[in-house]
Amino acid sequence: MATLAQSSDVFKFVALRPPVPADKASEKLNFIADQRNAEDTPVGKLVKSFTSEEATQIPERVVRFIDSNKYEIAYPDIASEPTLFIIHTIASHVNKDDFSIDRLTEEIENTLASTALEFLKIKETQNLLDGIWDRYYAFYLLNKTESISLEGLTQHLRTFHLLQSIAYKSPLNSYENWQAVLSAQPLIAKLFTDLPKPLLSIEPTEHDPSGAENIPAYQKLWAQWIDAYRAVEEVKNLRFDTQLSTVTKNVIMPNKETGVEAKGKVTSVKNDLMVNKKSFASLHASTLSVFKQLNLSENNLHQSDAYTQLQTHLNNTISSITNINDPLFLTQMPLEAKSLPGLSAVVSKFEKYIDIPFLPYYPPTNIRKLIRPLGIGDLKVVKQKLKKYVAGEVAHIENVLRGEYKERKHRVLDRTEDIFTVTNETDEETTKDTQTTERFELKKESEKTLEEKMSIQAGVTVSGSYGMVTFGAHGDFAYSTSSKESSKNASNFAREVIDKSVSKIQKKTKEERSTKKLHEVEEINTHGIDNKDKAGHAVGIYRWVDKYYEAQVYNYGKRLMFEFIIPEPSAFYEFAQQNKPKKNIIPPITPYRWILDTKGKWMADGIITHKDINELNYQLYIRDYNAQGITPPPLPYKTISASIAKEGMPIDGNPHVVNIKELLVPEGYISKVGVWFDCSAYFVNYPKLEVIIGNKIFRPLEIGGGGVGVMANNHDNAAVPFHWFWPANPIQISVNLYDIGSFAMNAYALVERTPELYELWQIQTYEKIMTAYKAMQVEYAQKSAAQEVQAGILIQGQNPRINRSIEKLELKKQCIKSLMDTYLYGTFDAMKTTGIASPPDYDIFDAFEEGKTIQFFEQAFEWENLTYLFYPYFWARRSEWIRKLNTYDTDPLFTQFLQAGSARVVLPVHPAYNDAIMYFLESNGAIWKGGEPPRLNDQMFISIADELRNQTDDLANAKPEGDPWEVILPTTLVYLQENAELPTFN
Repeated sequence: MATLAQSSDVFKFVALRPPVPADKASEKLNFIADQRNAEDTPVGKLVKSFTSEEATQIPERVVRFIDSNKYEIAYPDIASEPTLFIIHTIASHVNKDDFSIDRLTEEIENTLASTALEFLKIKETQNLLDGIWDRYYAFYLLNKTESISLEGLTQHLRTFHLLQSIAYKSPLNSYENWQAVLSAQPLIAKLFTDLPKPLLSIEPTEHDPSGAENIPAYQKLWAQWIDAYRAVEEVKNLRFDTQLSTVTKNVIMPNKETGVEAKGKVTSVKNDLMVNKKSFASLHASTLSVFKQLNLSENNLHQSDAYTQLQTHLNNTISSITNINDPLFLTQMPLEAKSLPGLSAVVSKFEKYIDIPFLPYYPPTNIRKLIRPLGIGDLKVVKQKLKKYVAGEVAHIENVLRGEYKERKHRVLDRTEDIFTVTNETDEETTKDTQTTERFELKKESEKTLEEKMSIQAGVTVSGSYGMVTFGAHGDFAYSTSSKESSKNASNFAREVIDKSVSKIQKKTKEERSTKKLHEVEEINTHGIDNKDKAGHAVGIYRWVDKYYEAQVYNYGKRLMFEFIIPEPSAFYEFAQQNKPKKNIIPPITPYRWILDTKGKWMADGIITHKDINELNYQLYIRDYNAQGITPPPLPYKTISASIAKEGMPIDGNPHVVNIKELLVPEGYISKVGVWFDCSAYFVNYPKLEVIIGNKIFRPLEIGGGGVGVMANNHDNAAVPFHWFWPANPIQISVNLYDIGSFAMNAYALVERTPELYELWQIQTYEKIMTAYKAMQVEYAQKSAAQEVQAGILIQGQNPRINRSIEKLELKKQCIKSLMDTYLYGTFDAMKTTGIASPPDYDIFDAFEEGKTIQFFEQAFEWENLTYLFYPYFWARRSEWIRKLNTYDTDPLFTQFLQAGSARVVLPVHPAYNDAIMYFLESNGAIWKGGEPPRLNDQMFISIADELRNQTDDLANAKPEGDPWEVILPTTLVYLQENAELPTFN
């Protein structure tokens, strides 16, 4: 079967001439200029008033300006000014054979009824010319947004240009010069091209059909996230003061010893931590707004409760954000959000849209000022035709001795086994012992009493009256004895009930669940050479394969050329190959840490570390990687409590001391804020009550409640703070009492999570997340490998024609990016996703607008004649040098593409689009929508335009030049020689 010889481009080159500056005479013929200063014209004054803030209203203002001045595109009309139309008809209907400048001049001046110079000096004529220019400027601006043809106004300007050339004796003595005047281009001042750029907005994407309508909601969510996070951070740093309050009431207290009720007093003491006023006043306004939403105020703010409410509010906000799938959400991110923890986890779900700028921004004032045509040149293409493959130098020699068997085996085994065990076990033991004892006792008692009485009385009696007093003495004595004997019997009955109950409960958590996954993929490649029963040695000679081409130069004629230097042309292609999706296999999301670069675009800053895990994003990683065994983070704050109570304390004039050690700081926590308590006490006489907590003493029964040498009367917690209580240590509380009958106290302490405990949780969570991620990676690799094994024999490389197409496509993409506005590049999204279960459909209006741009770039350049040259690897990023230097392909030209650090591209313009491309550069990226585009008043562009005007004669099909020659290209292919003879090269 005959082999079909295919021809293709080996390489291309340009025989280039740089732009030749136009001479003054040529410039006067080929271009039309307004003699007025652009800023002094009516339209110039309008343009000077434009600002960036109202840039989006420029088209509307131009329309209002045109309406208010009653500008018409058909100005002047043929009825009011027939002279201009007659002169244009005379000038344009001229044959080259009977061309006569004198005859044409005479005929034109007869129409004017005066000389051309006299006609131009008339004031009405000058006003007419100024009016044409004013309308040309106004409709030129309007043409940027609406399709307006300026051909009529351009024709009148050319007619005036002809009259000026006649009046001022320009060199019109040749037919070519006459035609140059009739096709002259109007010059536009830069004032009318460099208009203020509007604030750019990204159009809605296919993931959200409502699009821009969601922008306010997205902006509100960003602000809510920032405000909630700020509030959580600020509440951590709030200062709290100790505030002591006492309430004393009169009560009746019974005395247990005497049974007599006595008047006493009861005092209730409350010691609170109140937010410091100065600290509260320093809070951000947005934090106060969040407090108001959550009904938190200065009077009811408690640190642990406030933190819990704020954290819940923040988590709810994050939950709302994670449900958004529209990448437009990222573009609304304010600068303040760059440091939000958990941002990377949110950004990662938009990884495929990550090249969208995070904020609308202004592109350079005119990016196309940096782009200049390379010049006019002969586009010459070297066409290649593949002639043959030839065995080249020796690549490898395989030797097997006689009687020897040589075998190579390659075995790949991938095995995964997961076992997860959790055990729940509950043991409960209850012992109950009830005993009842009855006793009956009979007692007999006898008693004998001997009673003796003796009474002696003696005394003096004094009696008297108003007269004589008399005295008398007397004495009495009595003695008696008695004897009494009695006998009595008594019985006692008693019952004792003893109820002893012992309950012992032991609980262990032991939930046993075993998951064993065994995925085994084994690939064995065996290569053997059996030379056991052969007569001689076995020798195999492998030789490199070379390609032989026939090359021929073809000339495509004159072209306007542009040149671009493209960095690392294969970068995106290689990235796409490394992230090539497998059929029905979804790769795991790489847990990158996403940051914003200086240009406002997201970039991956390596894989996350345990420091990137926090309470805001760990659930997102659980969702993305199906991680198991992860526990919520330890609470940032906890409240611990203990109580102490004493009753029936003796009022015996002695002081009493009570101490508790049950207020224990948990492991991983520290008490830095302080302790507060509630206390109630009954007391009499001269009571004293001192509560000692750590290094502070409280005397609540004294007026003012001030401390003794430790704490000031105003209870300023910042003046003499509590010393810190460390993890696993008790907070010492002692109560010193005097004349206190009973008291009860409840003590509380706020403990704060230590950084060490939080980092331990981060490390443990990170390990489980990364284990789950690596398991997903292994599973993905296994499924990918299985697909490749099913594919059978793997052919290295790909068709060279496909490689040429890839090279051109990647270079074409980068050239378009260099020419196009950076905000517009990569945002084409006319196709919309209408719903999860609905097929995609496109927006008609978006499709029409995008179609104009697409059609312009696809048709304006001869992409098939793209000329490129690859530069070495060391023009790439230094970090890529080693990888690029060791990258090879079976196609030698494609190897150059993969290894290239940079590429030089020369892009020819299609001859029909020369004017449109020049206008595109002159007007900062505007695509001309009708008529002949004007020229910018710039010496560089005038010279290019002059050359284009004179280089349009060689547009025929490509023509071969010179004789063809042979080209030999080495490949990485290897061919096994038929015999064992070493090759001989002449």
